[in-house]
Amino acid sequence: MRASFQKDLIPQESYNLTGDTAHHLINVIRLELNEEVLLLNGAGLQVKTKVSQISKREILLTQLDHQNVSRSFMMDLALGIPKKEALELSLKQAVELGFRKIYLIRSEYSQTRLPEPERLQSLIISSLEQSNSAYVPEIIHSTWEEIPANEYGEILLMDSQSNVRQSIKSNTTDSRLLIVGPEGGFSPLEIEFLHQMPGIRILNLPTPILRTPTAVATGAGIILGSLLD
Repeated sequence: MRASFQKDLIPQESYNLTGDTAHHLINVIRLELNEEVLLLNGAGLQVKTKVSQISKREILLTQLDHQNVSRSFMMDLALGIPKKEALELSLKQAVELGFRKIYLIRSEYSQTRLPEPERLQSLIISSLEQSNSAYVPEIIHSTWEEIPANEYGEILLMDSQSNVRQSIKSNTTDSRLLIVGPEGGFSPLEIEFLHQMPGIRILNLPTPILRTPTAVATGAGIILGSLLD
């Protein structure tokens, strides 16, 4: 279903969309009369609507139904900032996969600047609309040392440099943190620090070295798969 992010969304009988939002839906998406549109506020509210009127500059939507979506799992990501293309793909995947918080870490081997805040926000909102996700993740600029490790029941480290392999918990409602490094991996000092985190579990998969976006998706898949056991 087509979706549109509306930050100040509240349940009401109808919605009149104008400006850039209307332009995008009319001229880019090419919405038609009676087509359904899902409105999202990024904080759990989803409002299902249909197009009741449409003109060159505005759209009138009529509410069909609404719901407040609760999170069924708590999964956060700590990401050593990779190159621009990999970073943008990782962020898109993180939204689709349902990460609650994303810690962006300038690690010793990070090789890029962060995009402008407006670019980050645009990427995240675009992914939210494409996936119909109910939540916008919180972006936190941090360091490895500043991550609140004690808040997590389990921390999973994607570490292709280690010979250690550990299983993860199944059917747990604990919040989890996935740690993924940049293309250059972790420095020896970072590895030493991360391996000493409380509740750490090392994921060294029997695969070639994974690109950062692939590691994000794979790690999330392992966590989500464990919830189904």
